[in-house]
Amino acid sequence: MHAHATGSSTSSGHIGQVAVETRILELFDPIRLDQGNAAFSHRLDHSPLWRTDAIHRARNLAQMTSALAAVAQHPTRHWLPDDVVSQARCLARAYQELGAECGQADLVPCAALLGEVATRLTQIFGRARGIGVSLDIDPVYLAPDRRRALILMCSEMMINALKYGYLARAGGLILIALKDEVGGIALSVEDDGDGAVVGYCGGHGGSLLEQLSGVCGAELTRTTGGKGHGYRVRAVLRA
Repeated sequence: MHAHATGSSTSSGHIGQVAVETRILELFDPIRLDQGNAAFSHRLDHSPLWRTDAIHRARNLAQMTSALAAVAQHPTRHWLPDDVVSQARCLARAYQELGAECGQADLVPCAALLGEVATRLTQIFGRARGIGVSLDIDPVYLAPDRRRALILMCSEMMINALKYGYLARAGGLILIALKDEVGGIALSVEDDGDGAVVGYCGGHGGSLLEQLSGVCGAELTRTTGGKGHGYRVRAVLRA
């Protein structure tokens, strides 16, 4: 699977869209939640509680994207791109599916929903800056709770990359891979931006990624990008 989003063709429209993208992206920024999440870091040892929090996070994201679509559709919001409504509604439906209560026995597919979230996030929050997304996703099946945590992790990684990865320059590509490997299911999110912002690292134990990794039993590693710049996060779910 491969998708690539590009920026606006006119300089005035491009500048306007960049400002809109970055301002709205503030609402989705997981780093803003770290203070509150740190107070509940003990929940890492109580996965049923974090399962509930993951459901709430997915539903909150669905509500935010639904609200974004409603705002974009209002006739006074001419500064928003014309297709934000459809993109936001598609993203809201994906987050709603993630937030739905599911049984624990049956495995569910990950590829389509992961690709939908990654593509829509990039279209809404990266297109004006020329940021695209490349998807390399195997047909992986997981239990609903693990899929929810995994896709939310990918969502948070992408929001981090879109917000913090491209401050020094415009344009780039975020690489998303979900691979069924011998050692487990591996999710990696890598950007090719400047990666120089301290807050982007999110290395402390109370961060949202650590909490979500506790739900799905993933091991996190953080490195620079494959070309020596940017930022890469890899999560491996053991069987």
